[in-house]
Amino acid sequence: MRTLLAAAVVTVAAFLLYDATLLPGQDLGDTASFEATIGSPILTPRQAYPLYYATGNLFVQALPGEPARAINMASAVFGALACGLLAVVVVALTGSTMAGLFAGLLFAVSYTFWSQAIIAEVYALHGCMMGLCLLTLVLWARRPTLWRLALFYALYAVGFGNHLSMILLLPGFALFLLLVAPGGPRSMVRPRVAVLAVAMAALGASQYLWNLRALLVPDREGGLLDLLYTFWFDTTKADWRATMVAGIPEGALRDRIGMYWFDLHQQFGTAGVLLAVVGLTWILWPGKLTAGLAPSVAGPAPSASSLPPNASRILSRPRIGLALLLLFLVNWLFAFTYNVGDTHVFYLPSHFMVALFAGLGAGALLSLARGSSPALRLPPSTFRFPLPAFRLLPVVFGLVLLAYPAWRAYDTFPALDRSHDWQVKEFFDRLTKGLNSNEAVLAADLNWQLHNGLDYYAKYNRPDLGVADTTGALLYFPLLVRSNREIGRAVAVTDGAAGMLTAAYGPLFDIERDARVPAPSFSERIGRFVRGTPYVLTLLEPYSDNPVESAEVEAAVARLTGDTVRLEGSSTARPGAPVSIRFPGGAYYNVIAGRVGERPTVARVDSRPFRMNGRAGSVDVDIRIECWLPADTIRRMGFGRVIVGHAPALTLDRGASFVAFDENGGVKAVEYGWAILAPQPRWIIPVEAGEQRTDGLK
Repeated sequence: MRTLLAAAVVTVAAFLLYDATLLPGQDLGDTASFEATIGSPILTPRQAYPLYYATGNLFVQALPGEPARAINMASAVFGALACGLLAVVVVALTGSTMAGLFAGLLFAVSYTFWSQAIIAEVYALHGCMMGLCLLTLVLWARRPTLWRLALFYALYAVGFGNHLSMILLLPGFALFLLLVAPGGPRSMVRPRVAVLAVAMAALGASQYLWNLRALLVPDREGGLLDLLYTFWFDTTKADWRATMVAGIPEGALRDRIGMYWFDLHQQFGTAGVLLAVVGLTWILWPGKLTAGLAPSVAGPAPSASSLPPNASRILSRPRIGLALLLLFLVNWLFAFTYNVGDTHVFYLPSHFMVALFAGLGAGALLSLARGSSPALRLPPSTFRFPLPAFRLLPVVFGLVLLAYPAWRAYDTFPALDRSHDWQVKEFFDRLTKGLNSNEAVLAADLNWQLHNGLDYYAKYNRPDLGVADTTGALLYFPLLVRSNREIGRAVAVTDGAAGMLTAAYGPLFDIERDARVPAPSFSERIGRFVRGTPYVLTLLEPYSDNPVESAEVEAAVARLTGDTVRLEGSSTARPGAPVSIRFPGGAYYNVIAGRVGERPTVARVDSRPFRMNGRAGSVDVDIRIECWLPADTIRRMGFGRVIVGHAPALTLDRGASFVAFDENGGVKAVEYGWAILAPQPRWIIPVEAGEQRTDGLK
């Protein structure tokens, strides 16, 4: 009963956190793709994830309104359940309800998992499936019946419908089964067990019939083998995974080590990591796992049929520990060597294991404090406390354990709060201002993250908006322009599309700047703030495909700092300036804060991420760099936050991020330069064009 209560407490607490910080609308990148696809009756092999979409569809149907919010809420629910399941597993392994509470809450407030549990992503459900599989394994180890084994096989197989990285759990799970099986490893390859495994695998694979169906169209060319090859290629995304799995160069290994330590500390803090080391040591230390289980049966490991009702086996700690350690190592090694821009999310399964180990460490120390662990018990002379104080030690330690994740939740909350984040929608509102399908069609060529965001925006927020993908329509673009002109409709084009059309067709199209979408330069936007306005400016290593205009940065910095800060390597040296900002091409992280037109009160340059408190004029600011550059190229939460009064004021992006305050710390404006959400100009191919430009279009 206490175990279920602990699980309920963790689940509810985690859900309340996630609900309070939930993204209310759409995001960019893969998240936007999930949000745009949800609710569709057809899935292509490339879209994959049938379990994710099936469960997400239930939330969309149950929660009317913004589809993006519904699927974001699905992540919050599954993320909270994952934390509750982790708590149950730790209680089962340690016998300590307090240790289970600690492990579940510690994982719930870990930075990356929290950030993925408030947006539409597959990782919260993956954590939930991982927790379910571990719990069923522990239940099977306690009483190894064929039905419990079947339940584990079924859950593990179904998990592949959410994410194919379930395969990374196979070595650890297989070792667990082989080491813990009451009849020894051979019992796991008996015919009926093997048949059961194959049947459950087929059950899991059947989910992908939903995706395969998209290829079964009439008059399709190619035979069955070609169809299956196409399905496998798209579902596993073999084209880009081939260059990413174990794809980091040897020279990057040292940087990855630093990146992982930063990531691990970001999730759990030093105390959490130390407890995980204690827990891993404890589970590998020779001994038996009896705590937390039903009354034990001593002696040689009995068969499942010989166990009396409600009895459980005594289990070897090192055997369980080796399997858990392998679970951690395989998932960690995959993420460590995965050459992708959002490596941090692929560490999540290993984070789950670190939180589990931290829970085991907490359980071991609580057992030591109670003097109830023969393996860890110290001589009575070790303790110098009076007897009443000694008896209070477990209580005090338990309260400290619970206070740690509570403090981390409070501290992390403003860095992950997205409850009022409508920046993506506002970006597309500006980009599509004044457009409707009766008067114009939008030809877009955008960064892939923005492209996915536009798909959702056009589908749900602006169904009246006609959108054409310029890349796909490039060969017949003159026909597209002519057909729209014939019905009196102009063609609006994004900045990227305008460049693409000019490169492909030269002066064929009469492309004019659309005055309805002003896009002043970054220095012009910064220049509108009067002298004395409190501000924070961050300059992070820019995106490789979005080069920075050094003159623009120089002009903005000069305006903000009253010419007291110069860009290192800039064309104009500023005599007497004590501070140099190395951007771009220098330090990855640069922060300036103060009042417009005055020497800044904060001017920090660093090659490693940091967190600092400072003052921007009369405003106290907490500046947090939450990324590792240049390896991090995708950060759904942003690359850091500026926090004022324990509330988010600015989400940092690569390039330039700027926030201006009033004297009370209220946000007056946010501006971006060379960032994903930086304002873009829009262009127009009008209905009526100059005579010299219309040849071939009429």
